[in-house]
Amino acid sequence: MRDFTHYNVHTIDEATGLLKEQKGKAKVNAGGTDLLGVLKDMITPAYPESIINIKGIAGLDYIREDKEGLKIGALTKLSSMADAPVIKEKYAVLAEAAKSVATPQIRNMCTIGGNLAQDVRCWYYRYPDELGGAVMCLRKGGAVCNALVGDNRYHSIFGTAPLTSYPCASHCPAGTAIPFYIDKIKNGSYDEAAGIFADYNPLPAITGRVCPTFCEPECKRGELDEPVAIRCVERSLGDYMLENASRVYTAPGTESGKKAAVIGSGPAGLAAAYYLRRAGHAVTVFERLPEAGGMLSYSIPGYRLPKEVVRKQVEALRTMGITFKTGCDVGKDISAEELAAGFDAVVTATGAWTEKAQSIKGDAPILSGLQFLKKVNEGDCRVPGKKVAVVGGGNVAIDVARTLTRLGAKAVIIYRRSLKEMPAFEDEVKKAVEEGVGFKFLTLPTEAVRVGNKVSLTCIKMKLGAPDTTGRRRPVPKAGSESTTLFDAIIRATGEEPDLGMLPASMKKKVSGKNSGHLLGKNIYMAGDFMNGSSTVIEAVASGREASRQIDGILSGNATTAQKTRRTGELAPTGYEPASRITLSELSVAERLKTLDREDAIPVAASEVVGEANRCFNCGCVAVNPSDIGVALVAVGGKIVTTKRRIDAGEFFAPDATMPTVLDEDEIITEIQIPHLPAGSRQLYSKFTIRKPVDFAVASVASVLTVDQGVCTDARIVLGAVAPGPVRAQTAEKVLIGRPITAEGAEEAAQAALAEAKPLSKNAYKVQIARTLIKRAIMGEHV
Repeated sequence: MRDFTHYNVHTIDEATGLLKEQKGKAKVNAGGTDLLGVLKDMITPAYPESIINIKGIAGLDYIREDKEGLKIGALTKLSSMADAPVIKEKYAVLAEAAKSVATPQIRNMCTIGGNLAQDVRCWYYRYPDELGGAVMCLRKGGAVCNALVGDNRYHSIFGTAPLTSYPCASHCPAGTAIPFYIDKIKNGSYDEAAGIFADYNPLPAITGRVCPTFCEPECKRGELDEPVAIRCVERSLGDYMLENASRVYTAPGTESGKKAAVIGSGPAGLAAAYYLRRAGHAVTVFERLPEAGGMLSYSIPGYRLPKEVVRKQVEALRTMGITFKTGCDVGKDISAEELAAGFDAVVTATGAWTEKAQSIKGDAPILSGLQFLKKVNEGDCRVPGKKVAVVGGGNVAIDVARTLTRLGAKAVIIYRRSLKEMPAFEDEVKKAVEEGVGFKFLTLPTEAVRVGNKVSLTCIKMKLGAPDTTGRRRPVPKAGSESTTLFDAIIRATGEEPDLGMLPASMKKKVSGKNSGHLLGKNIYMAGDFMNGSSTVIEAVASGREASRQIDGILSGNATTAQKTRRTGELAPTGYEPASRITLSELSVAERLKTLDREDAIPVAASEVVGEANRCFNCGCVAVNPSDIGVALVAVGGKIVTTKRRIDAGEFFAPDATMPTVLDEDEIITEIQIPHLPAGSRQLYSKFTIRKPVDFAVASVASVLTVDQGVCTDARIVLGAVAPGPVRAQTAEKVLIGRPITAEGAEEAAQAALAEAKPLSKNAYKVQIARTLIKRAIMGEHV
C-alpha cells in the first residue's frame, strides 16, 4: 500500500468534519473488506490521502424494532443481522441476504453500511495497477466503458449508469440531449424524441441538414467502428416534427399577457421566438425581407437546405401563435426605440449580412458573396462572368463557388491558408472539389485592376507562421512571389459582421463580440450572429434560446437556470456488435450540377434511422452493483438514513457512471429503516453464483409477497446484479397481484420482468437465470 494518514474517530461529527476538510481525498473504513483490497491493488488513479476509521463510533451497532418498524445501525455486522431473531422471524429476506454474503469470517467484519456503500466489482475497474498499470475504464477517467466492447459476461442486461456529461452533448453548442432523444427513436417513440429535442433546439429539420456536427467526432462509438450518424438521425426527426407539426409545435396552455418582438427571422430569431412563445408570451417577428427565414432562406443554397423545409418550419411556428411581419425594415419602417416602447422585450437577431472589409487595392469592383447568394435565392441566376475568383475559405465562399458552378461558371477559390486551416465544412469542401471548383491555397489577393471587361487579380504566395489567436497558423507573405491572373469577376466572402444601423448610438458599443451579454439596454436584447458575428446555425439557435431564457426570467419574474443536458438512469443500450454507419445517398455530380433547388442528399427510410439509433452506446457504465443487502432493502421498502438525509433504497444506487451510490464525499450512512412487513408475508432472497462460497451474484432476487387465501394481494420483486443498481420488477408484480399463485402465473411474471432486458454481447444467459430465480421466488423455492 501507499502511505496515507489514518484517523480513528469516535463521533459522527468528527468523521464528517474530517471528510469535509479532506475535500474528497479521504475514504471511510467501516468494515474494511472492500476498502483494503482497493488500497492494496491501487485500482483507482486517485489514491486517498487519508483513511477515516469509523468503527470506533459508539451507538451505531444495534438492531431494534419499534412501532415504525425495524432500525439497524450502520455499523451492525452482517453476521449479527443473519442471526438476529427479530430479523429471521419478521424480515427474513434481510437475514437471507446477509447470510448470502461471502464467508462467516467476512460477515463478522462486514457492516450493513459498508455493504451498501461498496464499490462496483467490474474486472476492468478492479484490474490491479501493479499488473501492468490500471485499465482506464470509464469510471477511472477513460473514454468508454471497456465492457461495452469487451468481456461483459457478468455485466448489466438492463442499461447503463449514465454519465453526468455526454461527449456528444457536451460538444453541441446547444447542449442537445443526444443520447436521450436517440434512445426514444430506438423504440420508435418519435413524439417523445421530439419533445426532448425541442427543449434544446426547435429546428432539427434545418440543423439536421446544415449543422457541422460538432458532436459526431466525439462519439465513442468510433472506439469500436464509426461514430453514430447523429446528423442523419436528427434530420429524420426534424422532418417528422414538421410532418406532425400540429402535435409538436403547440400553443402554450397559459398566456402570460406579455409581448415580445423579435427582429430578424434567421435561426437565432426563430429559436428566440419559439421559446418565448412556449413560455406563454405573445411574439411578433419582424423581417425586412419578403419571406421569413433570414439567411436560412436567402444565403444557404437550396441544394443544401431546400426552401420548402424553411417554409414548413416557419409555418409550424406560426401555428403556435407567433406572428410574422415580413417586408418590415426595423430602422426605416419602425425604430428599435418604438418597438421597445410597444413591447415588453425586444430581441435583435438580424444576423451578420455585412461583408468584412479586405485590403484589395485597385479600381475593379469586388462583389459581395452574401449579396450574390441572396440574388440567386430570389431568382436572379445571372452570373457575373465565366471565370470568377472567390476570395475566402469559409462556408459562404464554398456556397458561392458551388452555386457559380451550377450556373455554368468556372469558380476558383483563393484562400490565404492551407486546406487544413480552411474553416468551411469538410464535407462541403469535398463536394466542391467533386463538382470542379478550383482552389488556390496559400494565396492572398492584393490588387484588382480593370482590364477591359475583365479583372487582373494580383496575388502573393503565403507561408504559414506561428499560430494566431484562433489557433490556426498565421499566413505570412513570401517576398517576390506575386503573380497575376485574369478573371471576369471577383466575389469576396471573407467573413461577415452585423449592421448596427438600427440601434441607438448608446447601444452600438455594447455589441462587442463573443464576450458580450445578451442585454443591450432597457428591454432590448441581442442574439445570434448579430451578437457574436458570423457563426453556425446551431450556435445561433443556442444564442436565441439563451436570450429567450433571460427575457422570460424577467417577464415571468421566475429566473431560470441555463438549459442543461437531462440525465436518466433508464438508458437501454442495444447494439454493441460492429455495425456499419448509415450514410445518406447523394445525387451524382452530374445530377447535382443540373439544379440549384434539388437537395443533394436523398432521405433514408425510417427503419434505417432506427437501426442507426441502435448503434448508440449510451456511453454509460454497465458494471453491476454487488450489494446483496441493497437488493433486499428495495424489496422491503427500506430507507437509508445518512448524516444529511433519508434516502429511499431504490434511489440510493448508481446515480451516474462515476459513483456507485448517491452519497456525497462528506456523507456517512448512520441507520437503515425498514417498515413493518405484513404478517405472514412470503419473503425470500436467493442468488446464482459461479462458486457457492465467497462469490458475488451473477443474478439475484429478493421478493416479498402478501398472499390471502391463495391470492396475491401485494408483491415486491427486485432483481440484483443485472443492472448498475437493484431493479424492481414492477411488470412482474402487476402480473401477480389479484391472482392465485400458480406455476403458470410465475412463468408469466418472470417473462414480464425480463421483457425489457437488452443483454450485451456475452451475457444473454443472465436473462434465463433471472427468469428462473423469479419463478422460484414466487413459488417459494430457494436456489
